[in-house]
Amino acid sequence: MHDADVVALLTRLVRVDEVLATPGDRADRLTGAAEVLREVVGARLSPVFLLDRTGTRLELVADEAQRRVLGDGFRTMPAYQHLRAPWINTEEWPVSAADHLDHASWQVLPEDFRAWFGTSGIVAPIHADGRHLGAVLLAFDGEYRLPADVRAFLAVAGRIIGNALYRWQAGEREQELGALQERRRLSDELHVDLAQQAAALGMQEEAVRLDVATGSELLPQDLEALRRAVGSLQQNLRHQMLGLRADAGLGARRLLETVRAHLDTFSRELQIRTHLVCPDTAAADRVPVAVAAQLLRVLQESLSNCHLHAAATAVVVRLLASGTRVRLEVQDDGAGFDPASVPDSRLGLSIMRERMEQVGGSLSLVSVRGGGTLVVAEAPLDPAGRVVGGPGVDVRERI
Repeated sequence: MHDADVVALLTRLVRVDEVLATPGDRADRLTGAAEVLREVVGARLSPVFLLDRTGTRLELVADEAQRRVLGDGFRTMPAYQHLRAPWINTEEWPVSAADHLDHASWQVLPEDFRAWFGTSGIVAPIHADGRHLGAVLLAFDGEYRLPADVRAFLAVAGRIIGNALYRWQAGEREQELGALQERRRLSDELHVDLAQQAAALGMQEEAVRLDVATGSELLPQDLEALRRAVGSLQQNLRHQMLGLRADAGLGARRLLETVRAHLDTFSRELQIRTHLVCPDTAAADRVPVAVAAQLLRVLQESLSNCHLHAAATAVVVRLLASGTRVRLEVQDDGAGFDPASVPDSRLGLSIMRERMEQVGGSLSLVSVRGGGTLVVAEAPLDPAGRVVGGPGVDVRERI
């Protein structure tokens, strides 16, 4: 093998890694990586089949042109027909059908599969951390013999693709765990807050009963207080439901998308204008779940205050992220306040501050000159730029 050939194959391996690291849809990235393999061997087709979470099905990842060629019958395949020797081996090396046409494993493959895969088809396994994750299937128009250097290239490419998939899956699991922990935190806070309001409502109801029993002239006043208490509880429940919807989305979406969705719902349901500013969307999407969850709850509490206490008509939210820090600003055009005269309990300041302290951050509030309030929540990210628990997607679940 000539040095130029070695350099060419190494260059293609670098290209595979670059395609997988490019921002965008993960299915497109997998398809793009498989396309590099197809170009190297001159194949006609290069569909990717990934093992699903149950380990019982292989799911197709391919562009529309290849999907049309394969047909609807190959959007999924039963794993038991394909995950067997020699197609799967302990070394995770590529396997050519041409070397095993007399093997029982070729004979048991469905006839329609053998028709498009062909007698020269190649199985290029995708694996990472000792786990088989799927394969790129390379199908040819004519005969093809797999050279040793190309076999080695496909083996390394399978490891590169597998490592990318493994990172996405690990990130998704951490994100789901972070969302679950946040939901438990929210449940505790919701229980305490609503329990307090329910107790106050019960006391107010008892006062009304006493007024009726004694003929007290305070009955109209106590009825009005009861009406306000019921209204406050209804508003609180409405905001908590908005928060639950956003929290539910955090496990499946990135921070910026979740913030945007929450603002859209808030604006639509409460008729308060919102405007989102995020100069660096890529940096915002790299904020880890642990930090994103706390910022989201600060946003929810701040928006609740804008509606319940500030009588705001418009809110501007700024999400400013870099490689080391993230900053959330929520500014309204409401009545403003004197920070020294407002107890923490009223605006939920103690809860918001505690949330930010949990991720090494801080919270500050400023009464804006001319009216309105500015809430600022800041938190550090990993100083080395690693985003622990950052967003990732299990491609087998999302495609």
